[in-house]
Amino acid sequence: MNEAISAINLTESTDADRWIGVFQQRGVWHLTPDMINRWVARNNAFFAMLTRRVARGSKILELGCGPGRHALGAASLGYKVLGIDLDPDIVAQARANAREAGAGHDIAFEVGDMFNLEAITLKGTFQAITHGGVMEHLASARSIRDSLRDQLDLAPCVIFDVPFNSAKNLGLFSRDDIFRQLWTAEEWINDVLAGLPVVETAIELHPEANMTDDLVVALHA
Repeated sequence: MNEAISAINLTESTDADRWIGVFQQRGVWHLTPDMINRWVARNNAFFAMLTRRVARGSKILELGCGPGRHALGAASLGYKVLGIDLDPDIVAQARANAREAGAGHDIAFEVGDMFNLEAITLKGTFQAITHGGVMEHLASARSIRDSLRDQLDLAPCVIFDVPFNSAKNLGLFSRDDIFRQLWTAEEWINDVLAGLPVVETAIELHPEANMTDDLVVALHA
């Protein structure tokens, strides 16, 4: 496996600008109720895994929430969601999207650091932690495992997805200069997540041109 020595740091404005550009390029910066409904349908493996593993009405912490697609999707299914992201401009957009696409749902967005979870909430506050397209930006397999263990210390269940090394994903990632780990789904399962309490995995293939093919994973402490 390729273990890179550095990862993207979203505390720098230039990196946040890159992410905003990616969201805009993929047409997911401004979200509508119809877009969230389609997002849930297109990410059936992720949201089906969530509803199997976590009771609706539970509190969920969404890490690296971006403009809010996964968080709003979970809220639309009846979960109480707090989404966090490091960049205030991204959080501001997520809040605007919540007003447009999350009316009537229990959802909030705050600026927060996923690598300092104790500063955000107390252990036991959330029944699950979720994230999509986040772990592949960490510097190494070890740092990914360490982060996931920290998450499991805070909540008993972690459900997330990551893009894997495929021809489609390589084409999508060639459009920007954001750092990502490019491992196969098998490498993720057998090597990167080795020693973690993996209880379920699924491959989610997306025919849509701007959507990555993902590995969906559930961990349970």
